[in-house]
Amino acid sequence: MAITIKDIAKKAGVSPSTVSRTINNHYSISEETKAKVRAVMDELGYVYDKSHLQTHTIGVVFPRSMVDVYENPFYLEIVRGISYLCNKEHYTLNLITGADVREIKTSIEIASCEGYIFLYADINEALTHYMVEHEIPYIVIGKPAMQSVTSLSVDTDNVQAGYEAVKYLISKGHKKIGYIGAEKHAQYALDRRIGYTQAITEAGYPLRDNYIHTLSSSYTYSPDDILSLLRSENCPTAFVVCDDIYAVIMTRLIDEVGKRVPDDISLISFNNSIFARLANPPLTTVDVNPNQLGMEAVVQIVKHIETPTMFATRTIVPFTIRKRQSVKSV
Repeated sequence: MAITIKDIAKKAGVSPSTVSRTINNHYSISEETKAKVRAVMDELGYVYDKSHLQTHTIGVVFPRSMVDVYENPFYLEIVRGISYLCNKEHYTLNLITGADVREIKTSIEIASCEGYIFLYADINEALTHYMVEHEIPYIVIGKPAMQSVTSLSVDTDNVQAGYEAVKYLISKGHKKIGYIGAEKHAQYALDRRIGYTQAITEAGYPLRDNYIHTLSSSYTYSPDDILSLLRSENCPTAFVVCDDIYAVIMTRLIDEVGKRVPDDISLISFNNSIFARLANPPLTTVDVNPNQLGMEAVVQIVKHIETPTMFATRTIVPFTIRKRQSVKSV
């Protein structure tokens, strides 16, 4: 007589639905319960038809870009977290890229995934309209541009991260602290600048406009203003830099004016990427845990795929300051 799911459930002391979910490796079943059910399956010699397993697809949408996005390991770390959890839960991935909104929208239509993870928050209105019109669940990594009650997101508290970065420099005795942001006015960089401003103001230090500049990872900017500041007598003794890539560029500019990190100028940056670890000296950086951002995005989008009536969720992933040699006490 053939062994059934009900037989497995009875011997394992669980419900038939738990056995079914174990077979499908569903995220809602604990690893301990899965192990117990699988042990009973092996004991009874139960063989299931894998062709009956449900397959699901999630699309991962990269920001529109020709170059910069693909040079930044931050996005690859997020995708690593997404891939890890999708593999664990038997979800397949489709990567969506494009140089403009039209290309991305076309790729999304072709992919026909059950849900999408956007690696950025400033989604074009045409894309959001398409998702809403077709009732496709999606989640953004970052702060939603529109503070809608229907926004599903996972993010870092970038205001607090910028604040803590400055406080760390202040704890090392620095009073003249500059800020280097992103040339494209990304929301994360703006939020980190807000945190920078709050910490500087709270400490009672003057907020100098000439201490605040922007960079581009493509190195297509003109560094003249930053070089002039670095050569000036009133040069900051430290900078908060909004991304590890920009911190590496700052190290080069500081070296160009005959100064050194951290002997003359200290740096603290963000993301804890390979750039921070391989820089000379290694960079003190705020680790926003991109791997965890990716995994949390999968957890949330899967819940909303399987339960469309769920309320929108906004999850904040904690950050950590990784202390290395690029900050010196003064």
